[in-house]
Amino acid sequence: MLHTKLGLGAAAVVSLAAGCVPLSDYRALEKRFQDQEQYVVQHKDQVRELERREQLVTLRASEQERQLELLRARLQKSETLRQRLEERGPATVPASAPAPARTAPEPAPTPATFMGLEVNPETKGVVLESGVLFPPGKAELRPEGKQVLDRLVGALNGPEHRGSAVRIDGHTDDQPIQRSKDRNQSNWDLSARRALAVVHYLEEKGIDASRMSFAGFGPHRPYVPGTDDKARSKNRRVEIVVTDR
Repeated sequence: MLHTKLGLGAAAVVSLAAGCVPLSDYRALEKRFQDQEQYVVQHKDQVRELERREQLVTLRASEQERQLELLRARLQKSETLRQRLEERGPATVPASAPAPARTAPEPAPTPATFMGLEVNPETKGVVLESGVLFPPGKAELRPEGKQVLDRLVGALNGPEHRGSAVRIDGHTDDQPIQRSKDRNQSNWDLSARRALAVVHYLEEKGIDASRMSFAGFGPHRPYVPGTDDKARSKNRRVEIVVTDR
């Protein structure tokens, strides 16, 4: 192209020198040459872009062909597996073992009793709730409390227990003394005074004093866990424990 341009220029110069071509015709010829050169450059860029796009299309077609081959291979494997399963026949599922029969939970053991009164399984003592024996914060027996003790006197002096020792244990709940501070410095005092009141009453009813002893444990040996009203009511108690002498 450069050679062509130079040739045209030289031809134009020669023509001008010879007086054959006017200047306007030369300029028009040069303008036409420049336009042709610009056209060639522009279309070269378009040809390169088309070639690039053609390469991309070719790459995409190759990738699609590769994916198609993978799908065909997977389909072939699935078909082969299906044919093998058909040749083996229908699968048989072993029957599941029957679920073990549910057993009913064992009922809670019934607390032991003595003459209709509950027995503490740990100490083996007959449990007498303080609410039945005493007014709140006091160590003086209620009339109904004396009636409960009267039921026990005959058994304690009977043939089975006549030679046994009798220990009276006093217990309180975990609440500090409030209403009876003038009589009890602490729950230790209240529990001991209540146990002693039971000792005195049993002695009055004919239980030999030499057989008896007492102790106050305050709140430190609760009968049941918990700090609600029901648990505290169960823990405020006197226990009569019969042991060998």
